[in-house]
Amino acid sequence: MKLIRALTAPKDGNSDEQYEDAWALSETRPVLAVADGASAAVYAREWAQLLVAEFARDQAFPDDDEAFWTQVSELGARWKSSVGTGATSWYAQEKLPQGSQASLLVLEVEPQSRQLTARAIGDVCLFLVVKDTLHYAFPLTKSKQFNSHPGLVATDPTALKDRPEIVRFSARLPAAPVRLFAMSDAVAAWFLLEFERKRKPWNTLPRDTIFAPWLKGTRDSGALKNDDVTIIELEI
Repeated sequence: MKLIRALTAPKDGNSDEQYEDAWALSETRPVLAVADGASAAVYAREWAQLLVAEFARDQAFPDDDEAFWTQVSELGARWKSSVGTGATSWYAQEKLPQGSQASLLVLEVEPQSRQLTARAIGDVCLFLVVKDTLHYAFPLTKSKQFNSHPGLVATDPTALKDRPEIVRFSARLPAAPVRLFAMSDAVAAWFLLEFERKRKPWNTLPRDTIFAPWLKGTRDSGALKNDDVTIIELEI
């Protein structure tokens, strides 16, 4: 699994320190994790970073939902311990008991069989492109499916009345080279809308050198919502 590009940017008007997405690629296994911290939550950046670090580690993603939520609860306790001493403003102190939230996508490829397995909570999306054709979109498949209430991984899932669904996807990748794109919600919505308009957005995504002007132009045109942006492209 080869990293082709990793493009990230905060909302227009925010600093790099206010970028609340996160991603991690395992150094030992073909595993990628991408998280999108909820802007309305406190310390969402830190929560997103903890999630991707945890689920891009050597151990496999839990097959059992309860095991996953137990793992998340333990991670949430670590989050609270790490950010609690920094919550000095009245706003942070007021919001801290409510915890934080983020969308999450984790994908893994078994090198020998080329079996792809992905899990998602929320609207971080995965796109598979083979021979210049979009074969799969996951977990959302249409631009109109994006909304302001995606499923979110909370720091304290035990406090939730209804836990969000863990959506699973599995596919045997063809022998031909496959391009995998993982994207946070705003740019994923743009990607799907472009595809619905009979275009090939995977071929118009920018490289590092022109990413900033492309992003500004796409936002200024209204084609891309002003939100944190993460675009990770892998080749297998």
